[in-house]
Amino acid sequence: MMKSRQIIMAVAALAAGVALGQVSGTIINTSDRDFTGTLRWKESSKAYEVTKDGLTVEVPLANVKEIRVTKPKALADAEKQMRDNPALAIPALEKVAKDYLMLTWDKPATRLLAEAYLTTGKHDDAIRTCETVIKADPPAAYLGEIAPIYWQALMKKGSTSKVEDLIAKAIKSGDRTASAFALIMRGNLILATGETADNARKALKDAYLRVITLYEREREAQPEALYMAARCFEKIGQTQRADFFRSELKRDFAKSEWASKP
Repeated sequence: MMKSRQIIMAVAALAAGVALGQVSGTIINTSDRDFTGTLRWKESSKAYEVTKDGLTVEVPLANVKEIRVTKPKALADAEKQMRDNPALAIPALEKVAKDYLMLTWDKPATRLLAEAYLTTGKHDDAIRTCETVIKADPPAAYLGEIAPIYWQALMKKGSTSKVEDLIAKAIKSGDRTASAFALIMRGNLILATGETADNARKALKDAYLRVITLYEREREAQPEALYMAARCFEKIGQTQRADFFRSELKRDFAKSEWASKP
């Protein structure tokens, strides 16, 4: 009896282990037909497998109109952990990024994971985790939410020519959010060669002020642009204008990480 019970418990534990990493959701194809079940991305065939009741259907990426997947609790918990101790969030973010590859939540998890790696000085790991997503979705290197953190990681490693190529693609793409962040990175690259008064003026003219004035509606990019503009004005001795941009930052983006930076 005891042996049978142990076997049952072992089977249950194995089943639970298999269940780990499975993602449930719905894929809607271009013919508006929906497929609901356990989802898995197949890199080899660039398609999704949808399994339900023991039956598996393959939906090619080219035929996918929409993917609906509930945000994993582990990601929400990791987002909170990032504010207190990024290093502790890494294991959970690694798992979410892996389990949800090409399933909506891989990019938010990867962005946070790369940020956590950069915070802890693991630049190679930040690049690696971004490139896992980029391998499956090449435009993610210059479009979308992981692109800016990927550029930062590359810059930390000294791969400036690659960053310049990617920001050129972002600007050429016509995507306004991507273009705004690309301009910010252009300014950062200018300052990386030396935070001189001349470079500060060039970064303002060619990057930060363009984002603030021409991309005002791209709210995600505004906090960093305002912060960097204030820094540059301080560098060239225009403290009144620096104070103006810091006031704008703290007034309009008080909850941003940039508002609390010195």
